[in-house]
Amino acid sequence: MLKLFRKPRPNYDALSKLRPPSLEGMDEILGINMRNALIAKYNPRHAIERARDKVAAKVALEAAGIACTGTVAVIDDHQKLGAFKPSRDMPDAWAIKPARGSQGDGILLAVRREGNTWYKGSGAPLTEEAVMHHIQKVVDGGFSGDSAAEDAALIEPLIIADPALSRIVPEGLPDLRVISLHHNPLMAMVRLPTLESDGKANLHQRAIGAGIDMETGRITRAVVKGTPITHHPDTGVNLIGFEIPGWERVLELAAKCGPAVGLGYCGADIVLDVNDGPLVIEVNAHPGIEIQNICQAGLKVRIAATGEDFR
Repeated sequence: MLKLFRKPRPNYDALSKLRPPSLEGMDEILGINMRNALIAKYNPRHAIERARDKVAAKVALEAAGIACTGTVAVIDDHQKLGAFKPSRDMPDAWAIKPARGSQGDGILLAVRREGNTWYKGSGAPLTEEAVMHHIQKVVDGGFSGDSAAEDAALIEPLIIADPALSRIVPEGLPDLRVISLHHNPLMAMVRLPTLESDGKANLHQRAIGAGIDMETGRITRAVVKGTPITHHPDTGVNLIGFEIPGWERVLELAAKCGPAVGLGYCGADIVLDVNDGPLVIEVNAHPGIEIQNICQAGLKVRIAATGEDFR
């Protein structure tokens, strides 16, 4: 049986022996109904709501000693909005995120500043008025994706990617998704921005999804919208065999995220900062199952290896 995530880390050799040689054995695949059953079993409603709110999740993660991205400000009402002045209160490079946003909606990034004007990665200018307008739209719930009347704007310092990863992509910030059950990391991929994805690490916008070997931290397979590739289409860098920096630390962080937020089954999103190494940016209470197609491996058998009974 797979060992629970304690040092030493999970016995991935034992896990791999449980894995069928191909995906033709559909019992290996975790379907959407079974995923939903796991969520219903292990993810209580209050924990799901906490995970959906980036601010609340960050508070819980930091209370558990988990390294997260920094915080410049949280603007969650119009009084704070009125007292906020970007030219005074914001750094030269930053990210604005809706606390309850999803799929990258409402995220605004600035990579540099000249006077009271910031610039996107594309070179487009952002005036102080434009920044305030965006923050107000976030606070008014324009990107919340649900019935919430208001939201909070989470402003963070811009993460600068680890050089080993930044040389792979033309622009943007790669991130890692690690699926875990309790303290057990089960499957992982790295999402790599492309020019076609506008520098965003969103698979539905044609970023690259690359499966990672859990034992070595090396990329084993990469796809764009279901099409296998071996090299990044923009930089030409070979992806297969690339080793994720700080892989042991990534697994340690991922193993702690669910319990910290109160989730039993979750996806941890982690970035690799040039100075601080792996940092958690988000915890997802409803991680998708597409990662199995990217990795060409099934989650069900890995979950069963932890002792979970699917009967």
